[in-house]
Amino acid sequence: MAAMMETLDVLFVVCLTLSNIFGTSCVSKGKFSRIDGYMLSSGGPKFHYTTLSCGIRCFHNTSCLSFNYHVKTEECQFNIYSPYTKPLDVLQAPEWALYNLKRDNDWKLVFRAKAGNNLSPYHTWMGTSSPPTPVEDGCLLMTGTSNCTSIYRSHVLTTWDSESISEVKLEMYKDGNMTVNIRFNGTGSTYTNWFDHNRLIDSGWSTMSKNRTFNFFSLRGDCKRTFFVNEFYLICPKDLGWMIVIDPIVGSCPCGYDTQSDKPAFLFAQGDNVTRWENNDYGRADVLAVFIKRWLGHWNR
Repeated sequence: MAAMMETLDVLFVVCLTLSNIFGTSCVSKGKFSRIDGYMLSSGGPKFHYTTLSCGIRCFHNTSCLSFNYHVKTEECQFNIYSPYTKPLDVLQAPEWALYNLKRDNDWKLVFRAKAGNNLSPYHTWMGTSSPPTPVEDGCLLMTGTSNCTSIYRSHVLTTWDSESISEVKLEMYKDGNMTVNIRFNGTGSTYTNWFDHNRLIDSGWSTMSKNRTFNFFSLRGDCKRTFFVNEFYLICPKDLGWMIVIDPIVGSCPCGYDTQSDKPAFLFAQGDNVTRWENNDYGRADVLAVFIKRWLGHWNR
């Protein structure tokens, strides 16, 4: 952490101070998002800095991805991880705030839903249903145990066409561990058509590819099966697929796997290939998240 203490270039400090790195860009380099009531347990030594001074030092060091800050004692801890690279290290911590640094080439969280809270991820994504407000800071984290009773939906979904999006990524998490990862080509996409097998780049399943047969690969899916990636229907016992979000509001379906006690339910194939849904050997995630990446040169708002 010695590099954190180095004297900063005067012009760089002026630039950061004037442009306010906690809300706007400095020559399109990045900015911080603040998550109140949380910290990373993997933080380094504690220093006494103002929030701005702590942020400048973190911003200037390429190994710093976030910092913990105690709002009363003004203690600052630099982190070489972010809440998205080390979700299991995130702790609830009253009077602390976790500042996550977002640079131009970083993935940006634009949507986060939680299993079992009876809210519709599909309708919220489409903008036809408004999540409860306020949306707690815990709704920005990838652990299902964080304090979150709503769905996080970024304004980016309403300005998608002008965001210069290069890639889109959908992830699911169980107990803070990533269980699903699908990456899409976002160039020229809209917020409704990015989730398509023709845009598929790669995923955690090596068997999922553009050349595979799908009977559904869509956000809307079929009846209450949304965010649906499926290969085959042949009466319920032989339905095969990779992932489903069983929505609490959308439609109704006839199969046993559609009957989940808590909705929404985030179901996924645990092996490297499709799962037979009626066998009930699928996994259940507790968080679904969507991230975007922009072309370099387009500011990470």
